[in-house]
Amino acid sequence: MANETVLALGSSKTLEANGASVTTDTVAQANDATYDIINDGAYYPHGIFCLSFTIATTTSIQNKTINLYARALDVDGTNDTQAPESGVSNFKGAFIGSFLVNDIATIQYAECRAYDLPLLAEYYIDNQTGQTISSGWTLKVRPLTFKPA
Repeated sequence: MANETVLALGSSKTLEANGASVTTDTVAQANDATYDIINDGAYYPHGIFCLSFTIATTTSIQNKTINLYARALDVDGTNDTQAPESGVSNFKGAFIGSFLVNDIATIQYAECRAYDLPLLAEYYIDNQTGQTISSGWTLKVRPLTFKPA
């Protein structure tokens, strides 16, 4: 076929390699690295986020979510947007997507595709499972774009 569009992927970047435990209704920063679309993502404006995590207590977590938020950096010179806050009714910021949770007590890998990411940002997870995420969670992002075949 002529003129079709194909998916193009870049190399993954680890944003958090070994996160501390995260209680329910708590926001935790993936603080090992920021993500820069230009320097890290080869100008690819979208991304595939992969969260690996374990929840030891699986009571009532089926189909609950761990939400992903971004804090855009350097939006006005060196000024940044507000960081997400813990708590159900507190400020969360730019919603990126959700990771769906299964009711298993072993490691899970969840994917979230996101489009039109901030140029430079910090990323945060928000635990909405009702249970604690065990320490050792990781968050990675893989650059994504579409291009002509």
